[in-house]
Amino acid sequence: MYDDYAHHPTAIRKTLEAAREKFPHKKIVVAFHPHLYSRTKSFLNEFAEALSLADHAIVAPIYAAREEPDPEISNHTVADAARSFGGNVEAMDSFDEIRDRLLLEDEGTLIITMGAGDIYKIAEQIAD
Repeated sequence: MYDDYAHHPTAIRKTLEAAREKFPHKKIVVAFHPHLYSRTKSFLNEFAEALSLADHAIVAPIYAAREEPDPEISNHTVADAARSFGGNVEAMDSFDEIRDRLLLEDEGTLIITMGAGDIYKIAEQIAD
């Protein structure tokens, strides 16, 4: 299991490419916590394409930080866009739901949590 601060599409892509190179035979599952509505909206297609590199990706609700919610963008929007790139991507609406889904993975699966929010807490819970 890894946790990565990646919260920009380029960083997500590089992290997943490096993981695939280091662990070519492992299933790679990502739990991604988008940071900021404005960034997610601006880079929607780039996020979608990067997340589609994982064998499976789960998108958490957007971490708003200093922003007000934007009804035009959500974790579901990101997941829908990633599926248009052929990705196996789904949106989940709580960290508990994401944690429970990740706990179903086989021991040989590489799980990566990534984002600027507190998604790392899921990795901590799974590691316990």
